[in-house]
Amino acid sequence: MDETIDLGRAAADELEKARQSPHGRSARALLHDGHLRHTLLAILDGQVLGDHAKPVAATLQVLSGTFVVRGGDAELRLSAGQLAVLPGPRHDVTAEGDSAGILTTLAG
Repeated sequence: MDETIDLGRAAADELEKARQSPHGRSARALLHDGHLRHTLLAILDGQVLGDHAKPVAATLQVLSGTFVVRGGDAELRLSAGQLAVLPGPRHDVTAEGDSAGILTTLAG
């Protein structure tokens, strides 16, 4: 089954869910294909997704806002339109401005 997702609409919807969340963030699975996972993240300005382990492989594509990802000695500042491999093996994520992005992971 082919599924097409309007990323602009999906990001706006997820940011609205984040605004209603006491934690200021929201996420939902967009697509799965075997071990490949695409997850839409929405994090409000100044909120943090605390220190967590990186999956086998992970990238973040920013749709809106800015994410600052810190892992070990590395710090990535990713803005709308940018894509990068996330540092590991552990990292945290902070939003600057209300931000949305697609986390792509290879699990297992």
